[in-house]
Amino acid sequence: MDNSKDYIISLLKDKYDYEQKRKDDFESSLGTPITVLSALFAGSYFVVSDPSLNGINCSLVTIKWILVILLMSALIITLIFLFIVYFGFKRRYCSFPDSNTVYNGDFKSLEQYTKEHYPETYEEVLMDSLKDRAIQWYLDCNNNNTSVNDTRGNSLFRAKLSICISLGIGLALLILICFIKSM
Repeated sequence: MDNSKDYIISLLKDKYDYEQKRKDDFESSLGTPITVLSALFAGSYFVVSDPSLNGINCSLVTIKWILVILLMSALIITLIFLFIVYFGFKRRYCSFPDSNTVYNGDFKSLEQYTKEHYPETYEEVLMDSLKDRAIQWYLDCNNNNTSVNDTRGNSLFRAKLSICISLGIGLALLILICFIKSM
């Protein structure tokens, strides 16, 4: 029985470490989308503020503004998804109880209970109870963190999809601007 709980704890610890790594990977992967967003915002500012693009054919100006509005909408949607990835679930992430709680709360109460109710097998029962507590901590953290990371992963996927849409709109706008400037 002792070895099986040790094995379960080892498996759950590996899962906990995996979810921690996923969390860190999500946070470190935000640099590129933010850089692309910055470039797209700068490009849109150039298109909106360029005076040479205003005195042209009315239908081309309308197309330009439609593309700019679509681009801004896609960029704002991307920002919302990136905000969710980074800030939306940061506080919902679960970690183990602090050392003081573990020692003064759980260990001391289990130790006292075990001494009173199982004096002849005190050490074995205490170790078994502590392993059960550790398993419960891992289960609680892993269930919560997997859910949080899955939601963050979905938001990051949607943000990347929205960036691709933004790049497509930006490319169409660039082609339109090149066409307008060549006239």
